[in-house]
Amino acid sequence: MIILGVTHPISWNNGACILVDGKLIAMVEEERLNRFKHAIEVPAERAIEFCLNRAGVTLDDVDYFAIGWESMKGHKKKEQHIWDNKLKQLPFRHEDDRIRFVRHHIAHALSAYYVSGFEHSNILSFDGSGGDESGLLMVGEKSDCRIVKTIPNKSSWGHLYGLMTKALGFRYHSEEGKVMGLAAYGQPIENEFKFIDWDNEIPIMDKKGLKKYFSGLVQRKKGEELNQHHKDLAATVQHALERAAIQMSSYLHNITGSKNLCMAGGCALNCSMNGVLLRSDHVDNIFIQPAAHDASTALGAALSVYKDVVGHRPDIVLKHPYYGPDYTNEEVELELKKYKLKNFKRCNDIARETAALIADNKTVGWFQGRMEFGPRALGGRSILGNPKNKDMKDIVNKSIKGREPWRPFAPSFLAEDYVDYVKQPYNSPFMIIAFQAIEEKVSEIASAAHVDNTVRVQSVRKEVAPRYWELINEFKKITEVPALLNTSFNVAGQPIVCTPRDAIMTFFGCGLDYLAIEDYLVWK
Repeated sequence: MIILGVTHPISWNNGACILVDGKLIAMVEEERLNRFKHAIEVPAERAIEFCLNRAGVTLDDVDYFAIGWESMKGHKKKEQHIWDNKLKQLPFRHEDDRIRFVRHHIAHALSAYYVSGFEHSNILSFDGSGGDESGLLMVGEKSDCRIVKTIPNKSSWGHLYGLMTKALGFRYHSEEGKVMGLAAYGQPIENEFKFIDWDNEIPIMDKKGLKKYFSGLVQRKKGEELNQHHKDLAATVQHALERAAIQMSSYLHNITGSKNLCMAGGCALNCSMNGVLLRSDHVDNIFIQPAAHDASTALGAALSVYKDVVGHRPDIVLKHPYYGPDYTNEEVELELKKYKLKNFKRCNDIARETAALIADNKTVGWFQGRMEFGPRALGGRSILGNPKNKDMKDIVNKSIKGREPWRPFAPSFLAEDYVDYVKQPYNSPFMIIAFQAIEEKVSEIASAAHVDNTVRVQSVRKEVAPRYWELINEFKKITEVPALLNTSFNVAGQPIVCTPRDAIMTFFGCGLDYLAIEDYLVWK
């Protein structure tokens, strides 16, 4: 049975995936292929084409098209007309009887729970908006899930965070990560959000009060220096999000007694919140969908349809996100010669040579194997540096990424060693949980730790990412530090690189020292 999972073109971060007989074969975001950041309201045509090609099938071979959005039948005619027109942009007939619609937040929730490996779990999905709600509180038992609470759009935590993002002079629905990073420099303002009623089973916002608050808030102008008040506002909205997540997950725990938690939806990309949840007394085990934004609805929809048809969830445990395109050495060499590059060589041991360069404080674009899905580069398409060098954060932010100097980076650790660097360690393959670093160890990863001594760890296992593990291990042999500074292989405003051409263009368009692309090492 072949199921093609697709985001609805009404979404941001559109993408596609394909399941063949219950196995995930491919998954990719449209932005990586069309090079438009977030692929806003763009049909996932290239993503669909890639998934079909990777599975060796055509649209005619597909048994079900699973769309991560509810059907608009029965809604107002104007709304239905807009949705139908968007749906017509997909490369199959929108009247096709193979189409199955899956409610947006159910698709989000199942994209985490069904691949978590948990037999039972509390489930929290929340974002800006997904149709008629901004989130769901659910409970999963084996293959069955039930909705416990709905988060209404008027109480959207993603919308609140986005409004503060905009008020602080950043891009709404795009640069919320900047607010998360900035929050560490401030202190929450007590009782600032009077429009939030915390005295309910789950917190509720007053829509008029929220509107009044932001209409009276002076918006930071573009280029205006960030002052302490701005930092305190960032800390305030971050604290509110964490408090809401704690209250909602605690509510589920009180119902079920379970200390397992699965999360998806755009808010689940907030690493600081995730760390707070993991350290709470009602969460022992946590699974967060690495593509928690709308791309995950393609996967969740496909998983939902599989369960509906077969009768049980598929036997998938998501241990890595490497389901995108990959390229051979021959394809890489052809591209290097196409641009008439002279400064490159093929290496017998690319991991060892690259590790030596990073230990010598060189920055490297690392392009290896299948591309990862989700907004965090995890060693497939990464920019790497020496975490021990305290100046490396500034070098990468200024000369390569074009980012604000206060924005943090994250460390990729050998899975067997990260436990020596963080308090309350927990397996973290997706770089989506912020841990408290052990103070005495911070100097060893100075450029990959935040100002509050938190670190967004990626734990790298040899059996999952062998070449990336070898690279970090070789770096450890030289420096005795089992970690690398890791950030996504892109510059500000661009999607993460996908193809050899993308990598070459980005490499020569920024201050990177070297490019390690499959077995080839390129320099300027």
